[in-house]
Amino acid sequence: MKAKYFIFGVLATLFFLVLTGAIDHQGSSSANLSFGRYKLSSWATSFGEKGGAVGAFVIDTVSGETRTVYSRTYGPSMESTVIKNDLKKPYSSID
Repeated sequence: MKAKYFIFGVLATLFFLVLTGAIDHQGSSSANLSFGRYKLSSWATSFGEKGGAVGAFVIDTVSGETRTVYSRTYGPSMESTVIKNDLKKPYSSID
């Protein structure tokens, strides 16, 4: 009797796994757009113990183009300087 319930449980689990894995994620192009066309990423680097630079860039996932939207240096050996600040501009107007 226990083997019967065990086999039934294994079959139910396999059936559930097959059903949940049967979705076609690549069926339509609109599914790709629902994840967002533009992705934001940031970076940072060190120029020594007390200085460095930080920044952010945007990636257009359709064309593959990358544009820097913000970069700044900091630290006591150099003044804190904003090199580029295009955070409030639309993507098409960023250089």
